[in-house]
Amino acid sequence: MNRAISISTTLLLAALAGGSAFAAESADAEPYRYGMPLDVARVISIDEPNPLTCETIQAKMTYVDANGDQKSVTYLKESSACANS
Repeated sequence: MNRAISISTTLLLAALAGGSAFAAESADAEPYRYGMPLDVARVISIDEPNPLTCETIQAKMTYVDANGDQKSVTYLKESSACANS
């Protein structure tokens, strides 16, 4: 019984750590606001969690602007699982 609780606790902590790693990674990104002008010359990456259920997730786009500066913005979107439902 104690072993099952220990394993469950470990799995829960691992799941929480994975989610907080994405949140910490997005901490330096500016949250997108409706109407906010974006100067995107080239997209470097788009990072997002990949849940198995249709839900709203936070994605992060890292890009280079016309001045050559690297920036990041976070935004909300439907998960890719929504396309399959």
